[in-house]
Amino acid sequence: MVDKSDARCRQLAENFPHSLIIHGDGTDPELLTEERMAASDAFIALTDRDEDNLIISLYAHQAGVPKVVAKSNRQNYTSIAHSAGVESVVSPKLTTAGQILRLIRGLQNSKGSAMTALYRIAEGRAEAMEFVVAPTTQHLGIPLKDLKLRRGILIAVIVRGTKVIIPEGSTTLESGDNVIVVARDSGILDLNDIYADSFGAGG
Repeated sequence: MVDKSDARCRQLAENFPHSLIIHGDGTDPELLTEERMAASDAFIALTDRDEDNLIISLYAHQAGVPKVVAKSNRQNYTSIAHSAGVESVVSPKLTTAGQILRLIRGLQNSKGSAMTALYRIAEGRAEAMEFVVAPTTQHLGIPLKDLKLRRGILIAVIVRGTKVIIPEGSTTLESGDNVIVVARDSGILDLNDIYADSFGAGG
């Protein structure tokens, strides 16, 4: 395990006394070569920069490491990594979205509801809800970055057909979408309730 933080390395060494903890830059090819990366069974890149993870994963793949895993929050990087030979790309955002979706869908199936679902999370401090976007839903086709949502509202996942979308600023809501919304406060009864202008100025 390689980490640039001396404090982090000391903590890891204490917690995992039988593991090799290296204080250094895990994106430095010379360091990885010195530590015989090519002889490893697997290589996992988990820095906070997607670009560094992909580049160093490609280096590990070219060095002949049998199993290479790269962390990337950008979905468009996945196809690039796959085309270059890195088969395993993990997205924390997509993983979290999938867990929320499975949670909601599991509750929905248990209730036999085909339209909406509700589940309290975070020890009851928040609610996760699923809505089906109707033609009458407000602000369809408008980028999320141009909308004002109520405080404490997060649009977590959009399911459009068979595609799971992690919302970004340019993402829009379209009729027929299934939308997972996480709300810090209760009182959301309709998808239109997520907008600040539905509750007066300032939400």
